Amino acid sequence: MIFLRYLVAVPLILLSYAGVPFGYLTLSSYLFQRSLPGRREEFDFAAELTEKFTDLNGFWPVPVALLLFVVLWWMTAAWTRIALLPSVPVAFVGLVAGTGWEKSLLSAATPLAAWGFAWLAAKVVSWPVTGDVRRSAVEVLIGLRGGGRLRVQSRRLLLDKLPPPRHEESPVGRVAIPFDRIGHVEAGLVTSPAQWRFGNTSELAITPGPVLRIIGGGQQWLLPVDDVEQAMRLVLERAKVRAKADPRPPLDSAHWANAKRLWDLSPSQPMQPNQQKVKHGMHHVMLVLSVLTAAMAGYAVFRAFTGSWSFVFGALILGGVSYGTARGWASLGATMKLAEENPHSPLTDDPDPRPSPVTGWSPQPVTLGQTSYL
Repeated sequence: MIFLRYLVAVPLILLSYAGVPFGYLTLSSYLFQRSLPGRREEFDFAAELTEKFTDLNGFWPVPVALLLFVVLWWMTAAWTRIALLPSVPVAFVGLVAGTGWEKSLLSAATPLAAWGFAWLAAKVVSWPVTGDVRRSAVEVLIGLRGGGRLRVQSRRLLLDKLPPPRHEESPVGRVAIPFDRIGHVEAGLVTSPAQWRFGNTSELAITPGPVLRIIGGGQQWLLPVDDVEQAMRLVLERAKVRAKADPRPPLDSAHWANAKRLWDLSPSQPMQPNQQKVKHGMHHVMLVLSVLTAAMAGYAVFRAFTGSWSFVFGALILGGVSYGTARGWASLGATMKLAEENPHSPLTDDPDPRPSPVTGWSPQPVTLGQTSYL
């Protein structure tokens, strides 16, 4: 059961987001005391750790990270990045101000330990891919041969870590297909190398071997996946269980701005190798800022009831900033999401699944107990 997986994963997340940074502060105090000249008293690790927890120094990044985990509880790819939020600042300060190889080694190991525990937590909830995982909302990550990554999310398929778009004006570095728009899923085999271009003009090298073919939302994907049977079963079952209609705004909406930039890229324009990756996900900084100011506003409310009523004004200001940045994050996210899911106009028909997509392609029958068409 997914619930039992989370019972194991949540302690790992707490260890990653809170235990590692506070453990670092405790060990730093121990190394500092040990470096003092003269007779040293026995170091009380439990008392020191308790003091660090009650001290506001280094406190804010921890609740912010935990709140982000609550918001993104299903997005396993984000857990490791969130883990760096509390650990990197304290480790950086330690590297700058620390003396001695022990303090430097501790500072360098802290973010790695936090990342490792968060990675392990993500693995616990998403692998192995059993029936309960396939039917759940938990994000499952599948690596592709030759680069790229398929993220089977709650409501859609997302391709990221693709090579840079070949057209330098492409506004997105990822593409996606919502589950409710998938029309065809097929396992196949490619016997000769090929290049496959996605709607954002990124090109992926298709090496010989098993390939998953997905058609929907006006797009056609060829994904070089080693375990094509498991990937196909995951996509089919999750699409069947979790597909949900997501109405798109009118085409004259401002949210279509980035998508229309993709549509305006003429196929006749020359495509040149592009080394400049598209920076996606930068708008998530606004989410971090929103969560941070929300936590500070909550603290101001607490102080207003336990101390001075002047904290009410701070709570109102911080609450307004939190609300505004959250709305900005949602708006920019909607614009990027539309471009990722609609690299071609929504008026475009799906590609015909009957022709061979590349030379050397052949369908590969996979027995799943269900049809290859959704």
